[in-house]
Amino acid sequence: MHTEILQNRLRGALITSLEPRHAAESDALIWNGRKPARRARLIVRAACAEDVAEAIRFAAGNGLTVSPRGGGHQFTGIAAQADMVIDLGALDGLTLDVGRRTARVEPAVTNLRMAAALERHGLAFPLGHCGSVPMSGYLLGGGVGWNSAEWGFACFSVTAVEVVLADGSLVTANATDHAEVYWAARGAGPDFFGVVTAYHLTLQPARRAITTAIRVYPASAALAVAHWAETVMAKAPASVEFTTKVTPGPDGPVLAAIATVFAGTEAEAGTIHAALAVGAPEALQVIGPMPAPFAALYEASDPSMPKGRRYAVDSAWSEAGYGEILGRIVKTMAQAPSGDSMALAVLRSNAVTTPETAAFSRHGRVFGALYAIWADEEDDAENTGWLRAGIDRLTPLCTGAYVGEADLDRPDRALRTLSAEAAERLAILRRRYDPAGLFHRRSWPAAVAAE
Repeated sequence: MHTEILQNRLRGALITSLEPRHAAESDALIWNGRKPARRARLIVRAACAEDVAEAIRFAAGNGLTVSPRGGGHQFTGIAAQADMVIDLGALDGLTLDVGRRTARVEPAVTNLRMAAALERHGLAFPLGHCGSVPMSGYLLGGGVGWNSAEWGFACFSVTAVEVVLADGSLVTANATDHAEVYWAARGAGPDFFGVVTAYHLTLQPARRAITTAIRVYPASAALAVAHWAETVMAKAPASVEFTTKVTPGPDGPVLAAIATVFAGTEAEAGTIHAALAVGAPEALQVIGPMPAPFAALYEASDPSMPKGRRYAVDSAWSEAGYGEILGRIVKTMAQAPSGDSMALAVLRSNAVTTPETAAFSRHGRVFGALYAIWADEEDDAENTGWLRAGIDRLTPLCTGAYVGEADLDRPDRALRTLSAEAAERLAILRRRYDPAGLFHRRSWPAAVAAE
């Protein structure tokens, strides 16, 4: 394998397994402090879409599997486990058409950068909840973002994708041209059969009054909190995002009921918060309502997931009662071996109808996620075991999982990330567009996607 041929064709850089820096560079590809045991043989630091195409053609000619890497945030480290990793970190172009309310974004553009650019022009998008996560995997997996109950999941605001396919060709796919590629790029996640080098998006008018109120409760109030949430959210506009964050505490789990309102004016926000407060159980502490622009939302959420810690994560969609999901999550958090772990339970009672026009096909009125967070490698088995036991507790009430926050390392996982119909269609498309299996996939998609 003559790697110098590839290096000479690249504008970017190539790192091979023979170089002393290879191990450190491989580990740096993954955000999680828990690194994959397997490392790629080649790391291509792409400088442009043509670099991506050159790398794919070289991989195909040398029998190598390929995986794209945007930010390396998927907690199982799937971006770095193929023979060749194509690092898209330098593809960070961002162009806005303010008049048409559209954008072209390359895969390395982060939620935080996108939010700042949009805010300057009075625009918005259902961006992800973590500021450091880039558009790449977030949009490819579906995009469960801020105010998605009103604006929809982010992938449904993608109007076109620029993709390098397994034969090295670069195509622009939309609803009429390369429509099957466009369908798959919105929700297939790590099972997509290409590398997206740019996304074309439709944007929203900005909400000028984003405000948040937080009420803190002991674990014993879980059912009362759930009843109150179900009551007020049944009447609330879709622009309300209601989340209960559950964390371990010295006297048992602590609940933070967080209501974020995306309103047009301060008066509208105040009216909505007043309605949400009706019937709220007596709290240990009430914070807000307070202004919460996107920068503040990220500033508040990012400390919950410090870089360098070891992570294992799984999620679940459900149509069950909010109290049933929250109650089981609270019981799980009472057994958390690490005080850094946390869980989220999101209620989406008035969510907009999700179109059936994309691979993204698992969702529900309730979203739950468990985050095992710990420091030491010696505690890996205890924390991953706790996570899986917690998801098993939720599974009988659930309809699927979100691929962006799914435990893809688990060989026996029961919650699927795609519907049976979407999984079958995606498998057919993979055979058509990637017959040699160039794009890396482990055994998990068969267990995760198929019914």
